[in-house]
Amino acid sequence: MNIALHGFLMGLSLIIAIGPQNTLLLRQGIRRTAVGAVVAVCLISEYILILGSTAGVAVLIDRAPVILDVMKYLGFAYLIWFAFTSFRDAFRPTGDTFGSDGAAPGTPDEPAPASPSGAAPTGGTGAVAVAERTTRASRTAPQRAWVKPVLAALAMTWLNPAAYVDIVVMLGGIANQYGEIGRWYFAAGALAASTVWMPTIGYGAKKLAGPLSRPDVARIVNIAIGIVMVAIAFRLLLH
Repeated sequence: MNIALHGFLMGLSLIIAIGPQNTLLLRQGIRRTAVGAVVAVCLISEYILILGSTAGVAVLIDRAPVILDVMKYLGFAYLIWFAFTSFRDAFRPTGDTFGSDGAAPGTPDEPAPASPSGAAPTGGTGAVAVAERTTRASRTAPQRAWVKPVLAALAMTWLNPAAYVDIVVMLGGIANQYGEIGRWYFAAGALAASTVWMPTIGYGAKKLAGPLSRPDVARIVNIAIGIVMVAIAFRLLLH
């Protein structure tokens, strides 16, 4: 039990710091777009990293350090791009201060209601065709709204060498000090920390999306996210 608690506290201390994953979860929560999908991707990625580190994957990284170098530059480029989009959203002239790739905060991703008969009320055959295309597009858009956030979540995790250093090397190294059985208790505690934290920040931001999505507050949040991403990117490059 003490080993699992140690793993929980260690995992929480690593994940609670502001980083790419937490920033993305916060942003998607405020947008109220694909929160569940992003939380799921982040959790599954964390599970794979934690279990892999406990099983001894760190040995592979030690033998192939070039992997971390490649990820460093890819991660730097992506973080700079993410920072750019945050600054762009902060200073865009329209009211959409969290970008246009997701639904507006507080607005459900639902298609526009059709007429009771399922066709446009007036306008003849041309109007009916336009109405049908509009209905199909409105039904397809919500299904695709999760794609960009999910790809971003994958990039934030797997192109972030810090995740490999913190989880695979550090957490995995500590876990393996507890022996063949104890290391899995430690891993269980770390998994529990991720399971508690990620839904909390994602759905917590979604719950507070109303006040956080006000134009003045949203602008400050986007600027803060951009600054954090730039800082993380250059810290990653200098690591």
